[in-house]
Order: sequence, then structure tokens, then C-alpha cells
Amino acid sequence: MMTQLYNLKTDPTAIERASQIIRAGGLAAFPTETVYGLGADATNADAVAKIFAAKQRALNDPLIVHCAPPDTAIFTSELFACDLPARMGNMAPLVLRQLLQDGIIGVLTNTQRRRANALIGSFWPGPLTLVLPRGERIPLNVTAGLDTVAVRMPAHPAALALIRHSRVPIAAPSANRFGHVSPTLAQHVLDDLDGRIDVVLDGGPTLIGVESTVVDLTTSEPMILRPGGLARAAIEGVVGFLRVPEPSSQSQPDDAASASPGMLTKHYAPRARLRVAANTDEMVRLFAQYSAQGQHPGLMLTAAQVIVCAELAPQYVLGDDVAAVARNLYAGLRALDHDGVDMILICAVDPTGLGEAVADRLNRASRRD
Repeated sequence: MMTQLYNLKTDPTAIERASQIIRAGGLAAFPTETVYGLGADATNADAVAKIFAAKQRALNDPLIVHCAPPDTAIFTSELFACDLPARMGNMAPLVLRQLLQDGIIGVLTNTQRRRANALIGSFWPGPLTLVLPRGERIPLNVTAGLDTVAVRMPAHPAALALIRHSRVPIAAPSANRFGHVSPTLAQHVLDDLDGRIDVVLDGGPTLIGVESTVVDLTTSEPMILRPGGLARAAIEGVVGFLRVPEPSSQSQPDDAASASPGMLTKHYAPRARLRVAANTDEMVRLFAQYSAQGQHPGLMLTAAQVIVCAELAPQYVLGDDVAAVARNLYAGLRALDHDGVDMILICAVDPTGLGEAVADRLNRASRRD
């Protein structure tokens, strides 16, 4: 298979050609505001199976179904010629009704409907995924056999246009090899999946850089399954306290379905070993220690750490705040891997706000087998 690369800014036919591939049961990688996704028709089990094959993804890891605003929402598919649609606000009930009519979600309880309306109205389109009852048109391989489905509306004009033109919901995990660092550039997708998928839509770097926050609304109290690009505090301001899954007292079978993508103990991992230092002093000490042992370490730095570490190389500067760190984290891991380091050092981040998602990714990426 030859993977085609279409530049969204210079090729006015890119979206239509990619949507034709989706409708024909093929695979198209596309940008969202979080990371690049690998999309297929979410109602076509055979097309969805190609996602798992291309990524070499475990079948017990469910996918997220991406949807677009209802046709009555103010939206144009002319890329980069308009703003994104505003938050759904009082159109949230219409969104839920459309999802139900399209067979994407099932019948909701009154509590589920109330919470979903509040969150959709406040945060869609955006980096929030909701776990709801599965609709009859969603194949079981999308949900890893579960009777729930993860749904979101991405805040990226190309993603919304692709869904609209494809005329089907699009199932899409991140467009990378399973367990590897997620892609925030089209080149990252090609590095992992060139020759394994049909097309990549190049929309430049993604804005947020870490995946969506996943909230389960099918439990008695809302539960955060994966921290991500929308901060916990913002969600709790709408629906109240978010529980976290309780650790299981019994070992789970290897093939047990995950409740959400991104819940594997080891995930988002570079080729090199990643180690998270407590502070800059420890990071510099570890750099010297590993170098003396004949290893080849690299550093991921905030802007404030550059002067202290000016003589140490290779290094990748993430930026000067947590939003920049999140946006550049995956690109930095990939860049240092490309430099051939065998150890990547980074300092721990404050796990509040967007930092909760960054800390989660660092924890999972640094786990050793």
C-alpha cells in the first residue's frame, strides 16, 4: 500500500478525497486539536478492523468515535476560511438526539442525559470524550466488546470537515504504532504508519498535543478515566466531583477490555528509556551519571532550565509553561529518539490543570516492562 500525503492548506481536494477513502472502507489519518487520529468508518466493522491491524493495536483497547455538529449548527467545511463552531450551548440536546438517531449512542437515563447535556454544551467541540451507552450501529470491535462507547466532537476544522464529507461517524485512535509516542505532526504519522494506511492529511502541528480527557457518564457518579487536554477542574465545575477508577483487588486477564483508550500501564513510550527526575539538580546529576557509564542521555527542558543545562546535549526545549510542555512533549520524545539517545531525562511537572495529563503521560511512558 502506498500512503498518500495531502496538504490541507494547498490542496482544496484533500478532504473530499480522504472522505471517499473513508466511505470506501479505508484508513485516513487527520489532525485534531489534540493529536493526529487514524480514522475509519465507525459503522463498518471491517474498516475498523483495519485500524487495529495497521497500528498492531490490542483488540481489548476501545476506540473513540468522532462526530460533527448537527447540520443545523453554523458550520462551513471550507477549511481555514472560518472559525470553529461555537460551543454547543443550548444545542446540546439536539446533539444527543442526533447521536441517538444515528445509532451512535443508546438510550440514556435522565441523569446521564442531564450530565451529557451540561458537558456537551460547555465543552464540545473540544478535547473531551464522553463514555455513554453504545448505539446499535457501532460494531463491537469499536468498543472492545463493551456496551459503552466513547464519543467526542473534535475542535479542528479539518476533522469536522472530514466527518461531514464522509457522512459517517469516524472511529479514530491516535495515528501511531500501538503503545508508541502519539503523533502531533503528519511526519510522525508517516514515521510509524507509512505504507500501512491510505492517506495522511497534513494540517501542521496540533494545538494541544495530548489526547482528550475521557469521562465516563455510565457510572453512578461521573468518573475520569483518562486526564487530557481539558482540565479536571473545568469539568468538575459543570458536573461536580469526578471519581477515579478504583484499583482492582484481583489480577485482570490480559485480554480484559479497557474502559477507555490510554489506560494501559505502559503507553506513549519512546524507544529510549524515559526517566522522570524530581528537579533540575537531579536531572543534571543523572545526566552526568549516565554519561560516565557510557550511555547517551538526552534532556527535555523547560525554557527556565536552558541556562542551567546550556552545556549539556542533546536537548529539546519544550517551552515556558505547561501548555507549551503539553504541546511539544510528544515531538520532543520523538526528536530525541531520532538523535539516537538511549536515555531521556525530564523533570516532573505539577500535576494540576493540564499538568495532570502531562504527568500521566510521563508516568506511563517511563514505566519499564
